[in-house]
Amino acid sequence: MRNKVPAKTRLFILLLLPACVGAVFAAGTKQISAVASVNGVLIPKAYLEREVRRFEEQALGQGQSLDENRKAQISREALDTLIDMELLYQESQRRGFQVSEQRIQEQVDRLREQFEGEEGYAAALEQIGISDGELRTELGRQLAIQEMIDRDIVPSTTVSEQESIEFYESNPEFFFSPEQVRASHILIRVSPEAGEEEKSEARSRIAEIRERIVAGEDFAELAGRFSDDGSSAAGGDLGFFQREQMVEPFAEAAFSLQIGQLSRIVETQFGFHLIQVTDRQDESVVPYETVQPRIFQYLQREKAMVTIEELAAELRGRAEIEEYGG
Repeated sequence: MRNKVPAKTRLFILLLLPACVGAVFAAGTKQISAVASVNGVLIPKAYLEREVRRFEEQALGQGQSLDENRKAQISREALDTLIDMELLYQESQRRGFQVSEQRIQEQVDRLREQFEGEEGYAAALEQIGISDGELRTELGRQLAIQEMIDRDIVPSTTVSEQESIEFYESNPEFFFSPEQVRASHILIRVSPEAGEEEKSEARSRIAEIRERIVAGEDFAELAGRFSDDGSSAAGGDLGFFQREQMVEPFAEAAFSLQIGQLSRIVETQFGFHLIQVTDRQDESVVPYETVQPRIFQYLQREKAMVTIEELAAELRGRAEIEEYGG
């Protein structure tokens, strides 16, 4: 597992997560406890601290340990990210990319929809440590950068058919489709802590249901009436799934059945099941023609990320950047 986040990844982390940091930079003096100055624009210490917290949460979510060396590395990466984003924003303004209040409002509205009303939205902002005004400013900045990328960088990023084919042939593991089955089930739920009497009663209930299916009654209808699983509303249909997506006793039974065949009673930690396989898909390799558009988009994005990284490095080379210790 990699510890260091490449610059191009750092940039896209912010571009793809528009509400991640409220970096409202202001020109002026060092009186606001700034950690750096980028062409005269200060990066406040509070914003670096917020960005460091976000990077640390992400690292922990990836299973990384946060010793002192890793924390120092994260602090460096967070500051570099803020500097790069400020440089890219300044470049977007130099190129004339402006964002309307309507577009910013649309983004805010989308974010609000993710929370339960205005109170949930306000609570989320408080948890992040950003005000509504700061969020709007940051959204405007990031949208301006994204507009520059979409209009100036992506259109000039080309991917040849040969590059797509080579990627497909060099990465077969990405396009392998494992064996899958589509199955329906009926569940009589029993707690793992249930006593023998409760288990015996549940087993008797599902045995009776099985007899009715064998006698000719419709599986889906009985699932809708008796199953304790949420899939009962769909007649017990679970859709397609891979072996590793199910607990072992369920998977072993499902993948041993032929289409239309009814299982014996299967016991798992959830209770007792009846399973009926309705379709199968053998393991296969997805044809190139099917995935070519996605390969093109992936390679185009990878190339665009490299271009953005190079642009940020070029801007750094021309910029007046001062970092303040402490």
